[in-house]
Amino acid sequence: MVVATHLGACPLCRGTVAVVQAMGGALLAELPPAPMAPAALERLFARIQPPESAGPSGTTTGSTATSCLKPELPPPLNQCTFGAWWPIGLGLRWRPMRVRGRAWAGLLRVEPGRALWRHRHAGLELTCVLRGSYTDGGLRFHPGDLAEPEAEVDHQPVADNGGPCVCVVASEGVRLTGPRRLVQRLLGS
Repeated sequence: MVVATHLGACPLCRGTVAVVQAMGGALLAELPPAPMAPAALERLFARIQPPESAGPSGTTTGSTATSCLKPELPPPLNQCTFGAWWPIGLGLRWRPMRVRGRAWAGLLRVEPGRALWRHRHAGLELTCVLRGSYTDGGLRFHPGDLAEPEAEVDHQPVADNGGPCVCVVASEGVRLTGPRRLVQRLLGS
């Protein structure tokens, strides 16, 4: 979701993806045909068609999913399921996204001039700025920018002045390294 959000804001990266997809399509076209399972096409169509819903007169219509769209978020985030906003520190709020597996993801809102807790990563972390901007290690990240910090980098991003910074973040884990690491130890992580 983080990368897809970035692609929606970055024409250069969308162009790169289009080239890579065309290359993949050309390679697939060179492969000999393979037999399909008997009901493969029906199963595919069942997975990609929108669910049926009852209209106001009781008739069944295709769902447009407009009732679940979040207009304040760009695609594809506007179709994701999020929890409530939670305060996680002074000027910091977190809104978790429903995900599977051990990774976590969600929206992070940081008030102007506020810093995140100093930390390192216990695996991959991706961040895409939705609104505002932040500075990290001398680099400034603006709306649409994607950050993938190295796991061994000990850093403390700071929201720039001029309004709150809102980002979508997905991570395999964070290790607090500043004074807040005591909180992490108490939580058993």
